[in-house]
Amino acid sequence: MARAHVEDDDELDQEIEAQVNEWSANSTECFSIELVRSDGSDIVAFEPAYTYAMFGEEEAIFGYQGLEINLRFVAHDLTPSLSISHAKVFPAQGDVQPTDIKGALRKYLPTHAFEEDGEQAITSAQDWRPPGEKIQSYDREGTSFEIWCASLADPAAKRLLENMQILAPLFIDGGSMLELEQDWTTARWKLYTLYEVESETSANNSPYVLAGYSTSYRSFTFPDRLDALDLSSPLYLPSRERLSQFLILPSHQSSGHGQALYNTMYKHLTAPNYVREFTIEDPNEDFDQLRDVCDLLLLRQDSKFRSLGVQADSIPVDKLSAESEVPTDLIIPIQLRDSLREQYKLQSRQFARLVEIQALSQIPALHRSKARITRKEKSTNQHDKEYFFWRLYTKQRLYIFNRDQISQLEASERVEKLDAALDSVVEGYQEILERVERIEKERPTLSEEMSFRNKRKRRNVVDDDDEEEDSGDVNDNEGNESERAHTGGKKPRIE
Repeated sequence: MARAHVEDDDELDQEIEAQVNEWSANSTECFSIELVRSDGSDIVAFEPAYTYAMFGEEEAIFGYQGLEINLRFVAHDLTPSLSISHAKVFPAQGDVQPTDIKGALRKYLPTHAFEEDGEQAITSAQDWRPPGEKIQSYDREGTSFEIWCASLADPAAKRLLENMQILAPLFIDGGSMLELEQDWTTARWKLYTLYEVESETSANNSPYVLAGYSTSYRSFTFPDRLDALDLSSPLYLPSRERLSQFLILPSHQSSGHGQALYNTMYKHLTAPNYVREFTIEDPNEDFDQLRDVCDLLLLRQDSKFRSLGVQADSIPVDKLSAESEVPTDLIIPIQLRDSLREQYKLQSRQFARLVEIQALSQIPALHRSKARITRKEKSTNQHDKEYFFWRLYTKQRLYIFNRDQISQLEASERVEKLDAALDSVVEGYQEILERVERIEKERPTLSEEMSFRNKRKRRNVVDDDDEEEDSGDVNDNEGNESERAHTGGKKPRIE
């Protein structure tokens, strides 16, 4: 009798599961996004990458058959319009009810996205221009692109961002909405928009088609000289600029637009004297690679940076005893490192990694092997000796940034953990170097890609600043300690 009950329960569970599956849909697969012109004509369509922010970790919607969710954006000002269609709806039974799709999306879209007339044409769209100022333009395969920058204190820029805010959680893993309710903070935010500019458009259609966007936030730092401050506006106080959201739409990925947008933002944000440092909020792995490549291409145009390498023969013997600290100041000269980091306004940890990559590039690939450095600093081959000191130098940084975790390990585990992390670092660095060197052969100088036009006025203020120090994780991919910031944990995603 007990066996019969078990079989009955199994059959009931299978029946319930079959019914749930019959009325369930994957929220990502049934969701489509379209860019359209003002007259309603289609430009491009694609699926989101993620929908768990709206519909839960399982990304499942219950209660519909033949479900289609269509989110259309007018391509220039991103006016959204939501439409939902389905063949059948599950009849509600007590607490078991169909997913409230509009309710799940309501906090991610402005109110007018749910209105029936949300697709109405925009008057004089042909004369529309992106908010702010055009700071960059370039051509790709016969197509023109423009990058615009606007303060979110500009109502037009704020409205544009509010229209397309949903794109962050749809395409950025962990992406979230910016909180812009407090008007006093909006002047510290910037919106950068990347547009494809169509050469021919019909009447009432704008030539601008969004290709990507990014946001940045300014945070203030402590000055060391009060008499050097520009007090004409709080916005001109010593500060850091932090890149927050970063997105290239699927229709424009794998075409170099991520590099174009990042390079433009870096140059534009670091140009004022009162900006001390350029940082990134919570980058994912793809963005880390983009950032490394762009930063390294820029720095390698500087002969001083290109000269950075391991000074294996300048380290006194007494600095190499087991009781001595690792002489990182001597292995790669600290004065030059510090002056270059200050000049280029890069975050300290990011710059440290770039120095390591550049120093590694000075060592021939054949000599980047642990098997060749058994004699350590006494290696007879100069390149083998340099690689020994390079590993010592890089391992010291990894240890410092992961001291809290490593200090809890036994000595033998500590060495093993650091070695494993360092091997991963070497592998990642070599991939970056291969990509950078390939680009350098195809495009000798970064300035040939596009001409930068920065119209911002510079103001003279003090030049020094305290650095931010963040802890990392020795288990992070490539040994690059991921950053965490105050602006919501959004992870940049690029092509």
